[in-house]
Amino acid sequence: MAERVLEAGQVGSSAETPRPHAAIRLPPGFESLRFPGKRCAEGSRAGRFLFPGERLALLRSSSKQPLLEAGVGDPESMAAGPLVAGWIEGGRIHHALVRAGEESWVLKEYRRGGLVGRWNASRYWRRGRFFEELHVAAAAGAAGVPTAEVLALVLEGAGLGSVRAWLLTRYLPAVRPLHEYFGHPLEREMFHAAGRVVRLMHDAGIDHRDLHLGNIVGSSEAAGARAYIVDWDRACRRPRGSWDSSANLARLWRSVEKGRRLGAFGGASASPVDPAALSRWSPVAAFARGYFLGRPGGLSHVRAYFRRRSLLMGMHALLWRRAR
Repeated sequence: MAERVLEAGQVGSSAETPRPHAAIRLPPGFESLRFPGKRCAEGSRAGRFLFPGERLALLRSSSKQPLLEAGVGDPESMAAGPLVAGWIEGGRIHHALVRAGEESWVLKEYRRGGLVGRWNASRYWRRGRFFEELHVAAAAGAAGVPTAEVLALVLEGAGLGSVRAWLLTRYLPAVRPLHEYFGHPLEREMFHAAGRVVRLMHDAGIDHRDLHLGNIVGSSEAAGARAYIVDWDRACRRPRGSWDSSANLARLWRSVEKGRRLGAFGGASASPVDPAALSRWSPVAAFARGYFLGRPGGLSHVRAYFRRRSLLMGMHALLWRRAR
């Protein structure tokens, strides 16, 4: 990945002059702008409907000017332009690392996976998921959950009522996915930190139905190991007492089991992890200690939850016994 810092440039034309848009419920500190696009008249209606090529950008107000100067209204051009300083692995695709002056951002394009993604990789008809992710990310940051700050969400009309979408977040330097800390010298500290972060998320009333090892990242800082949650897709806010957070932990455990079966544990700088060594549950126990710190009743509840679903999850009921 290139380390050079590139200067921000102007992107757009007079035909794409953005104008305020107030039809969307926004998180605190955000505002919306509509970019008409080449095929749209200046007087196009201001509802949620987007004409093909027309774009709607929800921007963090405090970063509005540098975002506009960098061309946030045309994320596809931004990802192919001179501000891109490298690429970051992001599951199905790579995300662009954008350098704009002194700031670094990560530009993520939403892409479908599985069978659907083979014939429709980038169009979505249910745009509410993008607005919900934006609100959840903002709520998490306001509640003190360590996460990458969201700077912008951009939707583009793709025809037949569908949209394409991009998310721009602030870059977290020197982070690596949680699964790369299996067998790492900081293994226990990092999984303990991850447990604390997930607990903070649940205390904030956030239900993350797709919590897995890939959307928790960590870095080694002067104060010690630090973990972050970086992907809020499929997460939502729920009233206290209306849901069981144990399901998130079960989903996280399934990603551990999957990685163990595929032999995917161990980062580039760590020794390959022997799957048999995971039977000692050292990282799982460290995570549980961070999550259940001072909450023995919560540990008993999760044990019971796992016991009821042990056959479906393919695991034993006493998974958490070493977390004492």
